[in-house]
Amino acid sequence: MATTDRVIAEDAIRVLDHGFVRLDGAMATDLSVVNAARVSFARRKDEMDAADEGLIRFLMRDRHGTPFEHNSFRFHIRAPIFVAREWFRHRVGCLTGDTVVTFVDINSHANRALSKTIDELWRMWTVGEKNGHALAPEVAAEVDRRAASGERIRAMSRSLGIGRRAVRSQLGGRNGYRNSRWRVRKMRLRVLDESTGEFVTSHIADIFEKGVQPVYRLTLADGKQVTLTTNHRVLTDEGWKTMGQAIGLRGEGEKVRMTRSCALMVNGVPVHQDRAWLRSRRVAGRSVGEIAAEAGCSYHTVRKWLARHELSFTPEERYRSRRPWNAGKQGYSIRLVHTREHLDAIRRARSGERSNLWRGGLSSERQNIGRWTTEHAAVVHEQYGFTCVRCGETGGRLHAHHIVPVWLDETKARDVGNLISVCDGCHRSIHRTRETELSFARDFTERIGFAQDVVSSRTRGWKLTAHAVAVVAIDYIGLRQTYDLSIAGPWPNFVANGVVVHNSFNEFSMRYARATDDFYVPEADDVRSQVGKPGAYSFEPVSDELAEQTREELQAVYDTAYETYERLVEAGVARELARSVMPVGSYTEFFWTVNARALMNFVSLRAADTAQREIRYYADAVEQFFAQKMPVTHAAFVAAGRVAP
Repeated sequence: MATTDRVIAEDAIRVLDHGFVRLDGAMATDLSVVNAARVSFARRKDEMDAADEGLIRFLMRDRHGTPFEHNSFRFHIRAPIFVAREWFRHRVGCLTGDTVVTFVDINSHANRALSKTIDELWRMWTVGEKNGHALAPEVAAEVDRRAASGERIRAMSRSLGIGRRAVRSQLGGRNGYRNSRWRVRKMRLRVLDESTGEFVTSHIADIFEKGVQPVYRLTLADGKQVTLTTNHRVLTDEGWKTMGQAIGLRGEGEKVRMTRSCALMVNGVPVHQDRAWLRSRRVAGRSVGEIAAEAGCSYHTVRKWLARHELSFTPEERYRSRRPWNAGKQGYSIRLVHTREHLDAIRRARSGERSNLWRGGLSSERQNIGRWTTEHAAVVHEQYGFTCVRCGETGGRLHAHHIVPVWLDETKARDVGNLISVCDGCHRSIHRTRETELSFARDFTERIGFAQDVVSSRTRGWKLTAHAVAVVAIDYIGLRQTYDLSIAGPWPNFVANGVVVHNSFNEFSMRYARATDDFYVPEADDVRSQVGKPGAYSFEPVSDELAEQTREELQAVYDTAYETYERLVEAGVARELARSVMPVGSYTEFFWTVNARALMNFVSLRAADTAQREIRYYADAVEQFFAQKMPVTHAAFVAAGRVAP
């Protein structure tokens, strides 16, 4: 079997046959633990002394864990998939199930129909979606009857003319649902490209249930809210920080408070409206046309926003790279200098009623409201799914109707939230009398505020950048079920309730990159047998012959699997499907971001004698880096019985 030519960095610790653990970055020192613990006393030190070491031992011994959470590590890890799946249970931060995750369409535009809560995603991931091809009630009853009599699944499938999967779904109580993980993985997730500051798309790799945890709700100045644990990382205007670090969290439960101002990066400013983005393009020497092409909007739109941000090009800049159209030409003359009298004559000849554009006076307020409504109709229809809310008909000629009539409340005349989609026939019926208008308003009062003044997805090609919004409040919500997502691709983040949040793991994806031919073949000493019952078993060494036979058979399976994978890819099968043949012994890579407290919890569990041997090797490597960066904390951790605070 061929092996891939991979270069492992010198600072990495090799693990197993093809794996490694490398510390990619760290903000972690023993001194930061001391300063975090003493911040309440307004004391800060620049050097450690014996008293500080004693303080760390006290914090560890008495389980005061918060000061350790202000230290973070980022590891680059290469491990077999079965090891990675064990690892992924150790998450840094989590979100509640009512958090709305932003998904986009093929043009990278978001709308309410595409958004999903994490609760919805979790149900799709674990239970599935409603199955339109479920077994009919009488067939399902027959399956139950035959199963009760002891008939085998294969026999039931043949005699009833249904698939074995359908039989298993019925017996497992899942007849009404179908597997929808494949659809979740294909949905386009909005993520932030941290190299450009622009939003792009990625996909969900996995979803994790993280149990019941204490959570807090952050409220932003623009009304956005996100509920999360204190150690979930958010993107601030100063970079990635845990929520607790970002707002200077003090206290617990109902007594929690903010001690520092903070602004979080949130979803969605078109790049041509972002002053920093426009300025960066100007500095790079781009022309207005080039900026417009990159932003996906018109030349004149860019000119308008350059002027609004006081970034307009000077005449010298505008023409510095152009060759005059008349360069080298001779034999003509142009005299376009007008006197003041000439200009006044032109104005008099073209002003007021003398102009061919004259339409008989100023537009009435009614006409202005009608024009405004027409301009916003497309956005409203899009948010209502191009469906008449009265009769349910989709498509056809639609009108944007004011729920509260303009004659009743003029203040709502230019409120997008007061607009609703109705078809031509229903619109005429509604406006038959004032009573019918009021009746419709009463029936659809709850829809006021549904439509939002957002950029229409019919405006194709606009790119978006994140912008900072201040956090104004924090509230303790209580204990809630929490979840986290694993994101495929290079950017470990996603948009939750409009706020950019971090994904603790970022894994190599065989959907985007070709799989490697590195597989885990254990050393002979690591081949073992399992003795005893589940929960009370032990591992025993095997004979040399069985160990070698195991290694050879694993190698043969790996060779066959990889040859099949390559054959499918070469034949044109999509990588995301061809990867299905790859065994869990194949290697994957991922980045892991973790704070010192969570790292100690990982080491205490995964370096223990009861943990799987392969992940113990990785936990030992992680602990070596931990001991290098925080030697006093590590010594206190060992002295406390290797139990995380």
